Amino acid sequence: MVGFGGRKFGEILWPMIHSERPTAFLNLYNVVVDHNLFEILHNAVYEIWASLFSTFQVLFRELFGRSNLGEGALKTEGIDIRKLIVIRPHILKDEMIKKILEKLSLRDTKPLFTELGINPSLPIRSQEPNPLPDRKALDDIIFDILGLTEDERREVYWAVCELVKNRLEKARSV
Repeated sequence: MVGFGGRKFGEILWPMIHSERPTAFLNLYNVVVDHNLFEILHNAVYEIWASLFSTFQVLFRELFGRSNLGEGALKTEGIDIRKLIVIRPHILKDEMIKKILEKLSLRDTKPLFTELGINPSLPIRSQEPNPLPDRKALDDIIFDILGLTEDERREVYWAVCELVKNRLEKARSV
């Protein structure tokens, strides 16, 4: 949609500051944003959002983000976002992905540990990840495209949880 003298609104919003939730938002209502949200414009809105909202992307967010903020917050600047790895949209063109994303867009995003079925107060690798069904469905599509085995998928879940847990615990220890 176009507004404010012909300005096109970003269809996807990427927050500059992250805590423990996997976040990328669909801008369904053409919300005007400030510098705390980056607008992403693309013709393949759902496909780009799927890639940005996947657990695999959280791994890259944790690796490329800047964790020097208070309370364990993670910051991603525009230059950091350019480092994120996005699945080519034409690979994600599928009715199934749209159904999954519709379900995900209608519910509140839970903290990462809840999304992935991991208890952060227990050793991460002693647990079998048990993602929420819609989260798992999205991740499985991305993991299938990447050709990840079940062991590699489990490793992604563990690594993401460990990175987030370590970042938050480090902040609490200061």
